[in-house]
Amino acid sequence: MRVIVCEDHALVRDGLERLLAAHEFEVATSVDTPSAFLAAVDRERPDVCVVDVRLPPTFTDEGVPAALEARRRVPGLPILILSQYIEQTYARQLLTAGDGGIGYLLKDRVADPEQFVDAVRPSGRGRDRPRPRSGGAAARTP
Repeated sequence: MRVIVCEDHALVRDGLERLLAAHEFEVATSVDTPSAFLAAVDRERPDVCVVDVRLPPTFTDEGVPAALEARRRVPGLPILILSQYIEQTYARQLLTAGDGGIGYLLKDRVADPEQFVDAVRPSGRGRDRPRPRSGGAAARTP
């Protein structure tokens, strides 16, 4: 499964890359800005994307509009949003943004790396119905 990672913190980004690669994901590329993310989506056509909510330049919610734009460009593109904060508006915007798998995962609720990997896999399989997941995530599932 080909993945794009969009995370502005280099240490976290590197950790996500290594974790995904260790679980047999192909990290097509990893980027740190919304514009680089959208260019990568156009160029790489991933199976799933992992996107941080807070990205440059303002570090507020740039990841959400970027994820929505990516879904507009590639309908049904599975996306797992990572966040440090519970923000129902973000999750709602993404969950109602068309077909494809969506996950919303709180970084501080991931107690085990396997939890993160498990959240990426269902998002990448294009599930279709939202349900709460353990570890502070909401995802579309069967």
